[in-house]
Amino acid sequence: MRFAFLLFTAEILVCAQGRNYQDPQKRFEFSYPSGFGAPSAGMDSGFDDRVAAIRFSEFSAGVHAGKIILGGEAVLTKGAPQVDLQAAGGLYDEIVLSAFPRPAAVTVRNTLPRLNAANFCNAIARERHADPADPRLSSLTAAEKVALVQVDQMGNSSPKVLRCEVSGKTVSFEKQAGPRTIYGAIRFLPAPYSSFQLIRGGTDAPTPGVLRQITDLVNSWHELR
Repeated sequence: MRFAFLLFTAEILVCAQGRNYQDPQKRFEFSYPSGFGAPSAGMDSGFDDRVAAIRFSEFSAGVHAGKIILGGEAVLTKGAPQVDLQAAGGLYDEIVLSAFPRPAAVTVRNTLPRLNAANFCNAIARERHADPADPRLSSLTAAEKVALVQVDQMGNSSPKVLRCEVSGKTVSFEKQAGPRTIYGAIRFLPAPYSSFQLIRGGTDAPTPGVLRQITDLVNSWHELR
């Protein structure tokens, strides 16, 4: 039996397997475990290339079961794919990259290799993704070039990939960077979108099964129009 009700302006369909989230603008929907809790608008949802971000009350950033959790939002992007929680360094994180003036941020994004299923595992394993001496970055000021190196390594110090599995256009992964463990899944999409992802982290490794739950959520996404 299925029940439909309105929650946070989105239609949530409850079923035995979990719940179904339908975008309020009827652009997409996906399934998620009922244990993730209630959905609501996430960080910078609808801003720039971050088409939509959905946080979950019992799964996204906060303290859950006595552990500090970072990220954990389902995010739909357009344009060159960006990745939450500096999973591939700060230059690939749209929120962090916004610290640069807009023209500089655009220049940096245009210089970076575009992420896809084939190069993602390599990208998250690297500590450096851009060279200040690259001629394509000549328009950056001296201060911006210094910041480029710092931002590139932000949240991505001495990365160690523990697993990175590619299945079609979806990549699921777990890595360590400094004191943080970062894990999740990203699915690369055709235009008009570029990716659907859920990246989560903290000081502890993911519990058994959570990476599969995240991957299933990401793979359940489909466009409605």
